[in-house]
Parts: sequence; C-alpha cells; structure tokens
Amino acid sequence: MPESYDLTDAWLVEAARQLAEPQNDIERLIASISAGLNRIRRSARALATDDQRIKISDAIIKQLIAIRTRRGLGRLVVFVSVDGVGDAVTGLRVGLVARYADDLIELSDRVRDIVDDILVDTIGVDASAEARRNIAVRWQDVYTREWLGG
Repeated sequence: MPESYDLTDAWLVEAARQLAEPQNDIERLIASISAGLNRIRRSARALATDDQRIKISDAIIKQLIAIRTRRGLGRLVVFVSVDGVGDAVTGLRVGLVARYADDLIELSDRVRDIVDDILVDTIGVDASAEARRNIAVRWQDVYTREWLGG
C-alpha cells in the first residue's frame, strides 16, 4: 500500500508542475506591454491638491502606482485611469495582470492600499477623499487576456 501512495504523490507533484504558470509566458507578456508603453503618449491632466498653490500631474500618480505596485506586489499594472472632471479626482481604475493561484481579493485590497497611500502623499487627504473611496481594481488573465473580477 505505501508504494501506491508514493505513486499518487509523484503524480500529484507532476500535475502541479504542469499546472504552474510558465514563467516565460509572463515575461513575454510583461516585455510586450512594457515595450509599447514608451510609444503611448497622452496629455497629462493637472490635478488639484490640498495646497491650492500646487498642482500635480495625473501622469505622476499613474507612474507611482505602476512602480509601487510592481515593487510591492510583483504585479504588472496594465492601465491606470484617474477619473474626475477638471482638476478634481473622483476615482481611480487600476488594471493588472493576474497570475495562476493569485488571491485576487487579497491582492486587490493591497493595490487599494498602495493607491490610497499615493493619493494622500501626492494630492492630500482632503483633495483625495472621494477618490480614495472609489478605487476599482481589475485583473487580466495572463493567458486569455480576459478581465477577471477583483
């Protein structure tokens, strides 16, 4: 009987290896998206801050979100949209690439924490209050490229 357990264990280990995400697929996707980012240029929007004498570009906020998320969570940010009219920020939408076996709920909460910290640090507590209540996180499947919940 112990021999059959060993065969079962070996089969389970092999099956898990086959189900694990191929690292080269993820690296190719990241390289593909990163290569295209430099070609995309959008005009930046000046955003109001708690200090009426200071404005900050939405491009800076987007860049900070991408950098801190990549460093803190190891996830690629595919897009960031800073919502609002004029110089007001009323919400943010963040899209990321998910990996096999990610806990999307937990990671989404961590992304929201990162975005919250960035908004407070850059535009201030008062100017970011509404936006910090409206942070939407979406995940894209690394293989199908379909959007998942989160």
